[in-house]
Amino acid sequence: MATNNGHADTRTKKILFMTHTENGQANTILAMALEASMRPYVEVHIASFPVLKGRVERLSPKLHFHQIDGKDMTEMYQSHGFLEQDVCHPPTTKSFKAYGRGMALAVATWDGESHVRICDSIKNVIGELDPGIVVVDSLLNVALDACYSLGRRFVLNSPNTPLDVARAQQPWLKGFWYYPLLGTGISFPISFIDIFYNIMAAIALIWMTETSPEIIELNKYRNTHGLPGRLPMESAATRAVHVICPGVRETDFPLFIPDYLGLYGPIVLDPTPVDISDPELNVWLNRGETVLMCMGSHFCYTESQVKAVINGFLSAVPHDSNIQFLWKLPKKSDFKDLLEEALEEPRDKDRFRVVEWLQADPASIMKHPNVVAWIHHGGANSYFEGTLAGLPQIILAQWYDLYDMAVRAEYLGIGIYGNKNAAPDFEAVEFGTAVARLVLPGKELEEFRTRAKVVAEACRKAGGKRTAVDKLIEIVDCK
Repeated sequence: MATNNGHADTRTKKILFMTHTENGQANTILAMALEASMRPYVEVHIASFPVLKGRVERLSPKLHFHQIDGKDMTEMYQSHGFLEQDVCHPPTTKSFKAYGRGMALAVATWDGESHVRICDSIKNVIGELDPGIVVVDSLLNVALDACYSLGRRFVLNSPNTPLDVARAQQPWLKGFWYYPLLGTGISFPISFIDIFYNIMAAIALIWMTETSPEIIELNKYRNTHGLPGRLPMESAATRAVHVICPGVRETDFPLFIPDYLGLYGPIVLDPTPVDISDPELNVWLNRGETVLMCMGSHFCYTESQVKAVINGFLSAVPHDSNIQFLWKLPKKSDFKDLLEEALEEPRDKDRFRVVEWLQADPASIMKHPNVVAWIHHGGANSYFEGTLAGLPQIILAQWYDLYDMAVRAEYLGIGIYGNKNAAPDFEAVEFGTAVARLVLPGKELEEFRTRAKVVAEACRKAGGKRTAVDKLIEIVDCK
């Protein structure tokens, strides 16, 4: 960057990132923060809750961590007695359970007193640092409140899709009838009958936000303690200087992209190559084509689901095939007897590699040339990592936006909604059919792979974290 007199600009550019601690929200922030820290004359700060401190410090000594005073979102859910398995819900065409207490807690994460205290803590960090720009996690309502209160310029970072950001800005209110609404699992394009279900879901969602006791009480407390109006996430996209999104047009439904929304492609940390991080696994991958399965960190398997995965794969892949299955199964020891019984034959045991933890990052494993399919729960990070790797995907959706991702992957021709009939559960026949479509030779398999490669090329061209950080520096320079 040059100044008006033609000399390089050597002034320090200070950027403050603020995020939830959970991987789904923090990963894109951390990827951009690390990239920014490598740029000359850029000073990078990250404000979050205590649990993220260790991860930030392990990434780079150039990242300055600032602790926010309070409990993080996961701790708050636990304090309300809301367990991981409680997040799961059937598609809203079957039940409106999705628009209940779980979603209310995602919006009104803290009670009024805690919210205001955390907001004051964030305002202190901003005041002490006086950053050139603040980059805020789109779900961190309390940080948005702090920016509003101080009148600070901020960039909104959304780890989700362009539609998630710009739904309300779609012409003719399309965001509430034309596109599948959050948690519906309705296929796109939407049929005439399903439009009715979609509109009902929109009404139910609006009703929840207007009548939720948690949201009402939080807004009352905020308003009486110097934070006017409704929760800021409702207006954050249009009030931000800019919105960063990891999607591109090729990863979403066709839609209107407003000027404030920047599409940068998947924003991910550069993983250590698998041959370095886990040489033994790399040797195993070299043996033949491999299907990789890794559900989200909040997913808890049941015994019937473990059986469904094993029986589905074995029924889909011929016994004499060299196709392998790499499976991250948390709490594997709980299913020891089941695994030994189901994988009793030496041939089946040989091609299943079941681990509680992947030493190599899934994103690095996906880069191995023998990995041919990616099975996951539908989280945004998992979806975008798959699109960047150019892998056909199977999505076993469990809740909220995971259903939208499954529908999106099917519409784009890069994946399969692998539990459409059983969601939020999954069963062997439906799962096995999905696996067979992505591994057995034929015209459909070639179409999946070709389309996935086209989307991957569009993702790479967008630039990801490097282009996003270029934009942040440009915004700081234009202050």
